Amino acid sequence: MDQKQIIAKKPTLRELEISLLKKIKEGDDEAYIQLVSPFRERLFRKAISMVKDGDDAEDIVQDALISGYRSIRNFRAESGVYTWLYRIVVNKSKDLLAKRKRAKENSMDDKEYQVTDDRLGFEKKIELSDESDYLIKKINELEDLYKEVIELRYFEEMSYAQIAEVLGTNVGTVKSRLFKAKEFLKHLILQDGKGEGYFR
Repeated sequence: MDQKQIIAKKPTLRELEISLLKKIKEGDDEAYIQLVSPFRERLFRKAISMVKDGDDAEDIVQDALISGYRSIRNFRAESGVYTWLYRIVVNKSKDLLAKRKRAKENSMDDKEYQVTDDRLGFEKKIELSDESDYLIKKINELEDLYKEVIELRYFEEMSYAQIAEVLGTNVGTVKSRLFKAKEFLKHLILQDGKGEGYFR
């Protein structure tokens, strides 16, 4: 067998996921660990970007993975495993933030969802170098609706279809929302007298 044939037989990530899901549904618990382990760090970064606390973020990820394990046998694999787990982490993070808000109704220090620069793909997608802090500051001035879609597209590097699934909407709405988000962001940047070449 030549090298080309060997390369052609290497399974894609999607094929690997489907294979592991089949093993899980057949009762192989180790396959679940193998399935979710590659996503744990990215899920943690997402959780900590929302809840701003390492211990809470770790608890959220652990809870999300447990919830995922309990429902994995009903997972239909219509979407990627990461997208599915990401949505669970976001929902659990929002639940925690809601609990904090209720516990500190009179506090001015309620922590809001913020975009941070510790995610993979930042330098790849947005060429800012020394101005990364500035852009993040401007992104955080947007409404959560627009901050989230920018984060998913440029920081999490999700496709329009994946974003639509996470947000529970359709691809057309995602594209429209992302367009508006970039226009609002451009307006904020231009107000400061800076260039508009941030999102090419």
